Amino acid sequence: MDSDELKTAQPAPRPDQTAQPIAEDGGEPKWRDTGKAQKKRRPSGLVIAVVIAAIVAIGVLGFAAWKLAPQLFGGAPLTGAESAVKAEAEGPLAPYVKGSIASMVTFASPQKIDNLAFLDRNRKTLHLADFKGQVVVLNLWATWCAPCRYEMPTLANLQKHYAGKGVAVVALSGDTDDKFADVKSFIDVQQPLEVYVDPDLVAKTSKLNVAGLPSTLILNKNGDMVARLDGEASWDTPEVIALLDKLNAE
Repeated sequence: MDSDELKTAQPAPRPDQTAQPIAEDGGEPKWRDTGKAQKKRRPSGLVIAVVIAAIVAIGVLGFAAWKLAPQLFGGAPLTGAESAVKAEAEGPLAPYVKGSIASMVTFASPQKIDNLAFLDRNRKTLHLADFKGQVVVLNLWATWCAPCRYEMPTLANLQKHYAGKGVAVVALSGDTDDKFADVKSFIDVQQPLEVYVDPDLVAKTSKLNVAGLPSTLILNKNGDMVARLDGEASWDTPEVIALLDKLNAE
């Protein structure tokens, strides 16, 4: 059979079949670096809005944390008016306001305060009037207040210095009754301080005109307030002793 016969013998294509050229594989593996530059996508308006909202939320949370921190860790932020008052020192004790007690407020004349009632370690009721005749360093604190705990050893040192010398350091805890044992455990390692607890103390801070815990009131021998310091301080320093010596000599 010659070549013409071979061509004639090949079956003709079926009507429903058409000859298709072999397609070139123009695709490239996805993992290959084609080297083609990709256009940077601009952030959509929604993404920008979300970012702005997040920034605002962080600012709001930061402000809230600043406002709530004093309630969690002690102390309290002051308003503009309170800040102006805080910087003032008047009366005969003003020259002693420096160093560790530079933020102390002193008064031109003694201020009357409530005759607070509180409990001692045996749950016996005492009053501030029981300390009349002594200079009193009335420190308002609580076990949950970190700055309060930090300054307590300096108050213990101050009481050691004035042992039997007419100055009483009264560290009055505002812890609730269920924390009474915790107060005793903490104060027992702060000798010679005594245990004093007033479960309602926090509610009384506004009447005492203090901003938060810790706060320390200095009372003269008549039981009147002559100075107040809001916040933490070192109480075993020469300037504190000089101030108390002045009051003790009156």
